[in-house]
Amino acid sequence: MGTSVDCWFDYSSPFAYLGTTQIERVAKEAAAEVRFRPFLLGALFKTIGTPIVPLHAFPEPKRNHQGIDLSRWAAYWDVPFRFTTHFPLNTVAALRITLLAECEPRLVHRIMRAAWVDDEDVNTPAVLARCLEDVGLDAALVERAREAKPQLIANTEEALAVGCPGAPCFVVGEHLYWGQDRLPFVKLALEGAPPGGV
Repeated sequence: MGTSVDCWFDYSSPFAYLGTTQIERVAKEAAAEVRFRPFLLGALFKTIGTPIVPLHAFPEPKRNHQGIDLSRWAAYWDVPFRFTTHFPLNTVAALRITLLAECEPRLVHRIMRAAWVDDEDVNTPAVLARCLEDVGLDAALVERAREAKPQLIANTEEALAVGCPGAPCFVVGEHLYWGQDRLPFVKLALEGAPPGGV
C-alpha cells in the first residue's frame, strides 16, 4: 500500500501522546517510515464546528469514562501517563518549535513527555528550551518560534484538506485513520491490506 505514514498531531491531545508512543513501532513492523506532521488542533476544531475543548462539552459520565479510558490505554501500551493539570494546553509555541526543528522525532517525544508524563506547561519558554537541550537541539529555537507561524498555518490547512477530524490522525496513501486505537488499521494499510478496502 505505502512505505510511509503521516502522523498528524498536536501536543494538546492525550490521545495523540499515546499514538506517538506507538506509531514508530507500528511503522517499523511494516518496514515503513513515519513523518510527524504537527498542526493546530484548536484551529481545526473551530473550522469544522467542533468545540475547541471537546472534553469540556462532554456530560460528566462521558468525561469520567474518557479519563478511565486514557489510563487503560496507557496501561495497555505500557507507557507512563498523567493527565496534565495545565489542561487545556496552549501548544502554539511548541508546535512552531517542532517545525523549526524539522519535526525531529526525539523532540516530539520529549515535548509529549513533558506534557503528558511530567505535567509541565509546554507553553513555558524554559520548559521548551529544556526539551530542546535534552535532545541535543539549540534552545535558541524558542526565541525564533514565531518564524514558523506561516508553516503551522499551512500544516493546519493541509490537515483540514486531507480530512483530519481530530488528533492523532494517521494517513497512509489515501487512507486516513483517526485515533490511537486505530493503529492496528494503520499497520494493515502499511502492509497493503487496508481494512474494509477503504
